[in-house]
Amino acid sequence: MNVELISVETSDGVTLDGSLRLPATPGSELPVDLVIMHHGIGGNFYRAYFFETMAEQLLARGCAVIRANNRGHDLAYNAPPPFGRLGAAFENVDDCRRDWKAWLDLAEAGGFSQVCVWGHSLGAVKTIYAAAQDNDPRIARLIASSPPRFSYSAYLARADGNLFQASVDEAQALADAGKTDVLFPIQIPTGALMTTKVFFDKYGPEERYDILKHLPSVTTPILVTVGGLEGARPDQVDRFAFEGLSEKISAMAEKQSSLASALINGGNHFYDGCTDALWSSVETWLSQSA
Repeated sequence: MNVELISVETSDGVTLDGSLRLPATPGSELPVDLVIMHHGIGGNFYRAYFFETMAEQLLARGCAVIRANNRGHDLAYNAPPPFGRLGAAFENVDDCRRDWKAWLDLAEAGGFSQVCVWGHSLGAVKTIYAAAQDNDPRIARLIASSPPRFSYSAYLARADGNLFQASVDEAQALADAGKTDVLFPIQIPTGALMTTKVFFDKYGPEERYDILKHLPSVTTPILVTVGGLEGARPDQVDRFAFEGLSEKISAMAEKQSSLASALINGGNHFYDGCTDALWSSVETWLSQSA
């Protein structure tokens, strides 16, 4: 396997690492010649999970693949001044726009002209958000796999909304005490460790990153995939972010020509055991959207 380690520097000076794999035989059979893959919360470019399987499928069809870090990689790491600490526990989601642009700049410089950006989990939320804000013309296709919905009002409106309220109250108490950079654990809407600043950026009442609000502004053809097991059981914490989400996106897709949705039956958040079904949905959509 021929892998080239690569890196980019964002417009605000953050260095991000990644890997580039070129197909053995040039000339893509797909309507894209490069797919840039973005991990979810606390992930990184070298963690295998389903992206590795998808990469093999793409390469076999003549499409290059970049596995990219964004500044939310890993839980925390030391970044050069003026950033100090970055990583999932300290990132501001809006900054993803700088990260996405840096990787697109690299792709353009490398001669790729039909780029697909594929994000997973929080990376999928970022992909939708960045596309809605910037609609970069260099992106030919978008794929968002398992993007959780961040909605303060929807969480509180649930019958079990008191569980989210407990997280809000804890974060607010720390913020009121001036401890906005103190790490604290949450379980709702997902198990994570973050600062109060990050908590309110993601889950606060402004609802800055609610994908249902941003999808209508995405004009690039986009496929959103959700695993059939996500939010399906009442004892799962991901019910806050995923319960009923696939149905809502499917209904939107009926009215929005640029949007397609796919429910991967039996799939969990990482599509374990369902990569064949995931790839089938992706390949079919790419062919149909050509």
